Amino acid sequence: MSASDDCAKFNERSSGWYQKCAEAGAIGGIGAIPGTLAAHPADVVKVRQQVSSEPLLRAVSQVYQGRKGRSEYGRLGARGSTPAAAASLRNFFSGSVPAVQQKVMTRTPMFLVSSVSVSLFESKLGFEATSAAFVGSAISGYLTGFLASPWEWQKVLVSQNITSPARQKGMHGLVSEAIRAHGLSRGSIALGRRFHAAGVRNAIFDSTFFGCKHILEDRLSKKYPGHPYLDSGCAYGAAALVAVMVDYAVDVTAKRLYANGPERNVPQVGVLRSTVSNIISQGSTLFRGLGFKCVEFSLSYLITGLMAANVASGVDTIVRKFFPLQASGRPV
Repeated sequence: MSASDDCAKFNERSSGWYQKCAEAGAIGGIGAIPGTLAAHPADVVKVRQQVSSEPLLRAVSQVYQGRKGRSEYGRLGARGSTPAAAASLRNFFSGSVPAVQQKVMTRTPMFLVSSVSVSLFESKLGFEATSAAFVGSAISGYLTGFLASPWEWQKVLVSQNITSPARQKGMHGLVSEAIRAHGLSRGSIALGRRFHAAGVRNAIFDSTFFGCKHILEDRLSKKYPGHPYLDSGCAYGAAALVAVMVDYAVDVTAKRLYANGPERNVPQVGVLRSTVSNIISQGSTLFRGLGFKCVEFSLSYLITGLMAANVASGVDTIVRKFFPLQASGRPV
């Protein structure tokens, strides 16, 4: 075999890997926008139940009436019944802008970094495809969850009408206010606790989601060949449903940390220890909001999955049009 043939095969393998990663990132980022907007009202009610443990009907009523959210941590609960906005259905879409920003900032690298991480575990460390999906996605999930935390923090404060002097300044204001209020050392530790909680939550979710998605897509493609939309949509939605139920208790811990402005301190307890303590002290009450989160994520990821085939096809078209060498693995 000639050197040129070896080079062509290498180019074909590497270009395929790059294109696969690009498709994964595009699916996560583009698919997150309509999915997040469609599921946002369920997200608002779910967060209200998570941070205040309110029953479903009361949570829906409180959101509609525009009342401030109250947190299980700190003194915010004393202001929980103070009206903060006029009663309106628009309150169910409060915080949708930072929600979309958070999801795009999370899911673009979530799908992209997960694809890279899984490929590395599979090709370099000899993991089987399913094992690589579970392990690699846990690592990438922690990184993306940690880095996207400021947007999630902003979304929680806005969607729950929780007053904070730094809320209107966006994510940069939240970070800088925490440092100003508590000093560099204590402020950084307080930020780290919030961001670490989101990282752990995302590690659990991403590992479960991508592992289950890999299993479901493989089985559905064999049972229903020639139906990529059905395969992707059902696999994404079902995998998200399983992941939500696995990570929900940790997600409650993270949301309660975010339901306090940066000027307030947070409990100096590890995220897993705090989660176990919440489960013991609250029991089934802790899981109020699980139903709405199942609806939110199943709908959001179902829409992302339904768009996956079109997004991947679009990326392939762009690559073939503007980068013919990368698309074919040989000069044209």
